[in-house]
Amino acid sequence: MIEEEEETMAEFQGRALALLIQAVDGEILRLRALPDERTVPEDEERLVAFENLADELADAYEVARETESSLPLYERLVQQRR
Repeated sequence: MIEEEEETMAEFQGRALALLIQAVDGEILRLRALPDERTVPEDEERLVAFENLADELADAYEVARETESSLPLYERLVQQRR
């Protein structure tokens, strides 16, 4: 019974990470798309913070994928960045 609960929790964590990754990616894209004349220093700080968070989430997601084979590749969750 306990093993079954742990599997369910791990599956939830992977899906939650996937949603977080997509949300963070969307914010990064939004911040990068701001016109220079509308960008303020706080936007730059926020972009750096979200990019750092994206890196941390990518690492956590790869660990989750090791135990959850049903999770898509990380690259399928994010848009290609230049």
